[in-house]
Amino acid sequence: MRESAAAATREAILDTAEALFAEHGYPHVTIKRIADQAGVATGTVYAAFGTKPALVSALTERAADDPGIGEVLAAVQSATTGQEVVRLVVRQTCDLVRHHHRVMAVLFDAAAVDQDIAALLRETEDLQRARFGEVAELLGRLGALRPGVTGREAVRILEYFVAPPSWHRMLRIGWDWEDAHTFLSDAVCAALLR
Repeated sequence: MRESAAAATREAILDTAEALFAEHGYPHVTIKRIADQAGVATGTVYAAFGTKPALVSALTERAADDPGIGEVLAAVQSATTGQEVVRLVVRQTCDLVRHHHRVMAVLFDAAAVDQDIAALLRETEDLQRARFGEVAELLGRLGALRPGVTGREAVRILEYFVAPPSWHRMLRIGWDWEDAHTFLSDAVCAALLR
């Protein structure tokens, strides 16, 4: 029961930190403010996470543990056409960014002012690049890549079109999620596939 209460407190702190960072910006939010909003003692936040960068790291880990990622990676591995692979990847990325857009915005915002978080952002981008590398390898095995498109170029194309900054940019200029999804699916298919 105690472990369950501790986990619930931890989640409440993370939810509060995410909301405050997203609304007010990482540099303008203190641990005390997070604790007050979450209804816990400041010492509880420090005991659970330690520092503001550790809070951002925990938020990022929570997003990275999204079960949808594993489900889509498994679905991608059993796909039989390049178009099916691309559409699954774009859909999953859309859903992931949509569900975790505040965490991603916090990560980008905080990385601009904190070296530890900038390193975390680079690790996150490296992980995403590795996953895109797996997708590119699969497209190569399926013989689905356009002539002249190497695996490395396929990774760069995926990063350009479907990494979180692309989704955020499209939303800022007025696209909605579904129109952006349709456009990016078609654009990636055209850029990558035979």
